[in-house]
Amino acid sequence: MIRLQTVWVFLFAALLLAAGCGDDATSPTPEDPSFEPLPPVNPQAAGDRLFGITISRSENGFMADYAEARSAGTQFSEVFLAWNAVETAEGVYTDPDGIIEATGFYAAEGHKVLLVLAPMDTAGPLVPGYLVAENWDSRAMIFAFNAYLDWVLAALPAGLEVVGISIGNEVNLGVPADQQDDFLVFLGGAVSHAHSIWPNTPVGVKTTVADGLFGPTANFVRAVNDSTDVVMLNYYLVDGQFQVRPAFNVHNEFSSIAGEFSGREVWLTEVGFPSGSEHCGSSEDKQAGFFHEVFTAWDNQRATFKLLNINWLNDASSEQVDAWAEYYGSSRPAFLEFLGTLGVRSHAGQDKNAWLQIKAETGARGWHQAADSTNH
Repeated sequence: MIRLQTVWVFLFAALLLAAGCGDDATSPTPEDPSFEPLPPVNPQAAGDRLFGITISRSENGFMADYAEARSAGTQFSEVFLAWNAVETAEGVYTDPDGIIEATGFYAAEGHKVLLVLAPMDTAGPLVPGYLVAENWDSRAMIFAFNAYLDWVLAALPAGLEVVGISIGNEVNLGVPADQQDDFLVFLGGAVSHAHSIWPNTPVGVKTTVADGLFGPTANFVRAVNDSTDVVMLNYYLVDGQFQVRPAFNVHNEFSSIAGEFSGREVWLTEVGFPSGSEHCGSSEDKQAGFFHEVFTAWDNQRATFKLLNINWLNDASSEQVDAWAEYYGSSRPAFLEFLGTLGVRSHAGQDKNAWLQIKAETGARGWHQAADSTNH
């Protein structure tokens, strides 16, 4: 779901300029004040696991949203940089909308980032115009991407802690079947170069569980991960029609993922569940129940799953959903409701039941204290 994160990141710099540290970060009245979170089941200490939330925009402004995310113990956030947004012409690089400069805020806060450096996303390639005719395995393509990696590393603010690097997002959905072998060659060159310039930072590639590991591109997902340090997976518990599936499936599916990648470290780089009822068959209670099961299942697989990122904090505005419809070329009501209601808080900045459940789960496992100690 690349553009879902990216839209907020593009606004990040401007919002930081407009926001002051005195923004009111107090949570508004929950939409359902009668909701009581389910008690966490045998919660296990956070330990060395990393917990993150994609900080999408609410009407409250960035500083309030950031403070709210931290109140649940979030330790990192994703930063997405499309290759063609950075390299605008051959050898010409720019910081798109000040995204990289704005991460200086995270550096000052001690807030980590998961860096997605993307030649490919869900909807297709993000290659600079002068390379569109090149095959993925060409020397020109690999050399140019590695030069892009070099430029980004040099541009990052001092002190910014990068927990990991993903070479693209949901590449199993974006790469056509007849280009997969070429892309694997490209990926091998990119991962090797990333290792040379970020020697102590895990490198992976975000792929999907639905329509991926548990779907028609499973073999490509496995092949992609032959060259990675960690397995990065995006997990949404919906079917092909964007109808929500029962939350109890989380346990068997987490177990299956761990079995598939036995001996490997797995990062759940996007985890989400919509609350929309009209077209997705969900509700706030179902969304909250999903995250209750997620944290319980994560505890059970804590030896394998070392990172989990919730996608995302706040619901999208109707204008944003319209923009996504144009980007993805789809006006399917269930798809748009899925996108618009993935937030665990409303666009107005009110707590949804899922947010109260998440805070109960992270509090029981000690993430609040972990975030406090690393962010101050």
